Amino acid sequence: MPEIVLKAKVDEFLAHRVENLVKRGVFKNEEAFLKGAVKEMVRKYEIEEVNTKMDVFAQKMAKKHPKSLSEAVLEVRMEEDERL
Repeated sequence: MPEIVLKAKVDEFLAHRVENLVKRGVFKNEEAFLKGAVKEMVRKYEIEEVNTKMDVFAQKMAKKHPKSLSEAVLEVRMEEDERL
């Protein structure tokens, strides 16, 4: 897959922190750090998006089926007890 150049400016303090990570061998170079950072941020926002969709789905299901699983099981057991 072809690579695309992204440009970013950071303040001096942050640039030194990245430089120190590279010097310590945590990252091979600044490019490796930036690729990792971009990948991590994309992953973070994708996970947040999925979590939001799951929350919306759970709320819809709760409206359709207001009883909890425990409540439904207890209700079924009470009905069974009444029949016996």
